[in-house]
Amino acid sequence: MINRNEIRSGSKGTKDAPARSRPRARGQMHMAGLLTLLFVGSLSAAPLRVIDETAIPFMSFLSKADFDGRYPGVMVSSSQELDSGWYVIYEHASLNYYFGPILLESIGQDYLEKLRETVEAAVAARPSIQSYRLELSYEPSDAAERDSGAGEPATDQPRNTPPSPPEPKTGFWGLVKRIFGFG
Repeated sequence: MINRNEIRSGSKGTKDAPARSRPRARGQMHMAGLLTLLFVGSLSAAPLRVIDETAIPFMSFLSKADFDGRYPGVMVSSSQELDSGWYVIYEHASLNYYFGPILLESIGQDYLEKLRETVEAAVAARPSIQSYRLELSYEPSDAAERDSGAGEPATDQPRNTPPSPPEPKTGFWGLVKRIFGFG
């Protein structure tokens, strides 16, 4: 006996239904896998949030939502767009907080120590927090500048040596200075 609902829906029985849904399910699984890869890829290219370093003490008692609301910071796409200075950097999962720029390294060390205490307290409360980056760095980093400055003329002096003193001036006043020992 033929059921009218089977004729309308186009199915001929329950045996064929799973066979037809398998290709569709595979396609959906492939699409889900592709979306997952795109999502993970977008996380790795997460923008940097540049926040004033005076916000670091507030991280210890504000919730993430309250902290983000109070200190939204400025979003930057790469570290090359940062103003020159010292930054206390905290990166974990999709969080990329750059606190700074700080004028002096010693002040940056103080802020880094304060943030380290806050992060260690958070890790003690939630051991699931792992693989984070916490450091003080001068940005934009020298390595990136060296890579972008590949077209600079080569010198035979190492980078860390001071430049040689200028050649003594010649002429009448240069002669007078050398005679009296000033040049």
